[in-house]
Amino acid sequence: MSGARGWRILAGASREQAPMVSLFWINYNSIHVIEYVKRSLDKLLALDYPNYEVIVVDNGSTDGSREILEEHLRAVARSQEVRFVKLSRNFGFTGGANIAYRLRDRGSKYVGIVNNDAIPRSDYLKHLVDFMEKHDDVGAVQGIVLRMNSFRIDSAGGFVDDELRVYFPFVGKHAKIIHKPIYVSYVEGTMPLYRVEAIKRALGEDNSMYVSAGFLYYLEDVFLSLMLWNHNYKNVVVPVIAGEHYRSATLKKYRTQIRLDYYRLRNRLALLHMTNSRGKVKAILRILRGIYLSKAGFKERGNRLKALFDALRLGEQLRRKYGVINLYKAPLWRVGLKETILSWLTLK
Repeated sequence: MSGARGWRILAGASREQAPMVSLFWINYNSIHVIEYVKRSLDKLLALDYPNYEVIVVDNGSTDGSREILEEHLRAVARSQEVRFVKLSRNFGFTGGANIAYRLRDRGSKYVGIVNNDAIPRSDYLKHLVDFMEKHDDVGAVQGIVLRMNSFRIDSAGGFVDDELRVYFPFVGKHAKIIHKPIYVSYVEGTMPLYRVEAIKRALGEDNSMYVSAGFLYYLEDVFLSLMLWNHNYKNVVVPVIAGEHYRSATLKKYRTQIRLDYYRLRNRLALLHMTNSRGKVKAILRILRGIYLSKAGFKERGNRLKALFDALRLGEQLRRKYGVINLYKAPLWRVGLKETILSWLTLK
């Protein structure tokens, strides 16, 4: 693969009659939180699950974190299979994930992401796979991810409305608020698990799991989940504590450098253009009004306008490739819906 180098530890874990799972872990310039990311790797390599591989992708780090993590892996990866892939440049989160996806064991029934600032619990994968094995119509699942060193929720799926604004009704709440599986618009990208067959059917290919050309840093998880809903696969959050998360520990330092605000606006509008949303015109007019009335400088307003025009072009390209997304096949957030009235989303 162009731009990729790496090595592989082949010390195999015991194999039982458990489905094969490939887990992807992406690193980029994490030296400022290196102890967290090493801890994340340590926990990832010690999961209580008998049949999984770990693919570590370094996205062209230049701060010394790649060398530290490579040395750390050689020291700790004794009883688990690990692939360490070194990329020549930063392909973005989705680009790195897609490279890992293409390198996965082709016998894997499931693939998952563990963010490099997330600390997984040892039994999380066992619980998620068990749930997927019992529900063939579920394409993606996640557990409850806690804020670091607390019992407050950091991630428990998300909802979108018909303007593709995102809502996280459980974030900040105590984990006990979720006591049954629930349907969500999308599983969030911190620690999701996907059914490989569902990805292939939803995207019509087996070469990628995210659309990196379009959703480099934002809404890649929303796009995939909506595509799964459109192909009759459900997205579910289960009442299992999956781990803890130091949110955006590695990303927030590079927010300006990677133009995250640009991607947030562009990707939302591009994805909106792909849908049959009844709110898309209202959303675009609201954004145009905001640009016109904004007190931001000329350059910033120009960037927002560029994101809008780029979004329309990108959305049209993706629409031609993947078709129109029926937004109303997914459970949507209704404005004014109280956070406590979510029983209709409960998995039957």
